[in-house]
Amino acid sequence: MIISSFNSQDGSWGLMNYQELFTNHYYRNAIGHSLTLSLSASLFSEVIAILGAWSLTKMSSSVKESLVTIFNLASSFAGVPLAFSLIILLGNSGVLHVISKSLDINILGSINVYSWLGIVIAYSFFEIPLGILFLYPTFEEIDQGWKEASDTLGVSNCFFLKKVIYPVLVPGLVETLIILFANAMGTYETVFALTGNNITFISTIIGSLIGGEITSNIPLAGALSVVFGLVMIALVIMGNLLVRTKRITEGK
Repeated sequence: MIISSFNSQDGSWGLMNYQELFTNHYYRNAIGHSLTLSLSASLFSEVIAILGAWSLTKMSSSVKESLVTIFNLASSFAGVPLAFSLIILLGNSGVLHVISKSLDINILGSINVYSWLGIVIAYSFFEIPLGILFLYPTFEEIDQGWKEASDTLGVSNCFFLKKVIYPVLVPGLVETLIILFANAMGTYETVFALTGNNITFISTIIGSLIGGEITSNIPLAGALSVVFGLVMIALVIMGNLLVRTKRITEGK
């Protein structure tokens, strides 16, 4: 893939594909859209997943097992089936729109499943369960005895959260955010089924460059894939540095 990204369709070598990516407004928009959407969806999903994972630790073992099974299934529910389910539910002629018209009540407000907000909602269907599955073990590490010990020592709640809970949660939160971001960046079928080419993303352009009979351009698709890989490598390095710095600071 890397070698192909430095090649052109006529067989010459150079940086022409990368130059095209960062000078062409169409491709720059796609990269910007992918980064913005992935960050928005991953942050929103992680906030909900934090609440879900914390709530999961407060439930009985049998309920936990049942919910973890459901979350496993939900985290895999993506692609075209998810897009069509949302269209049936929230589309212009979907179930909720029909109910809204019959009751003369605007249930959905300004939600448009084919818009940017619709994509974030679609992503949250599989990002939130995935986030809960990754964060749940982290929250399970928190021992109730820690709080009792801090109360015995007269430690304030603020100090307890900052010095005990926060250092335990930070690595899991950072790593989960990176995973959710990568998952959102690489999603193709869901966003394509909802928006087609109306909103450009790295994944949809790579798909069209590989599978298109007229617009097929493997070297350019390779360059886009390399950009995607570099973004993920940079995020992993930044996440590791953040966690390592935090651990060193807390150790001091």
